[in-house]
Amino acid sequence: MLRTPPFPATLADERRLDRRRFLGTLGAAALLATGAGALARRLDEHAEGLTPVTAEAVAGLAPGDARVLARADGETLVARLADGELAAFDRRCPHLGCPVVWAAARGRFECPCHHAAFDARTGRVLFGPPRSGLRPVTIANG
Repeated sequence: MLRTPPFPATLADERRLDRRRFLGTLGAAALLATGAGALARRLDEHAEGLTPVTAEAVAGLAPGDARVLARADGETLVARLADGELAAFDRRCPHLGCPVVWAAARGRFECPCHHAAFDARTGRVLFGPPRSGLRPVTIANG
């Protein structure tokens, strides 16, 4: 025989099935997850610097050209801008880690996975899904 709950609901049933308590807990969990994600991004931005690239490794790079250099902790994408300045960034897109490429015709770094673009001088996101820019790599003289 199927047993039906008593009507009207008892106070114990109401407390157990309280919608406000459920939504409050759900909201607190969402805020906690958002805060943890923001903290993780901030800690990642302040993480140890990437292995520097030596100037000799990019000595023959012509304006508009780029080169991928291997590091112990990943790859660096170095491009010589039209004015002769060097720009070096970690090759991993901060969105999902796809390899970033140099788009010489547009003078910017691009992630082909989700059509994101980054400023050539600063690594700042121009458009696309990444929330943070490319991580810069230092170019050491010597």
